[in-house]
Amino acid sequence: MSIRIMSEVWDIDLPDSEKLVALALADWCNDQGECWPSVPQIARKCSKSERTVQGVTASLEAKGHLTRLMIPGRGCRYHLHP
Repeated sequence: MSIRIMSEVWDIDLPDSEKLVALALADWCNDQGECWPSVPQIARKCSKSERTVQGVTASLEAKGHLTRLMIPGRGCRYHLHP
């Protein structure tokens, strides 16, 4: 977990679901802000549906707080930059 990234996420003004998903991702992140949890893992951690997590990550990406790199057959790598 990157404490710096976690602190930065707390300071962002986001709707509750977006804040929760961003905090969950920050909890998984290394010091470079990268993590690679699956959508089901994020959903379980946040007590949200997978569909909600997909929408929230898309919204965080559109707002510039998150970059997603799809890796065919492997999932997704996230880069959180709050």
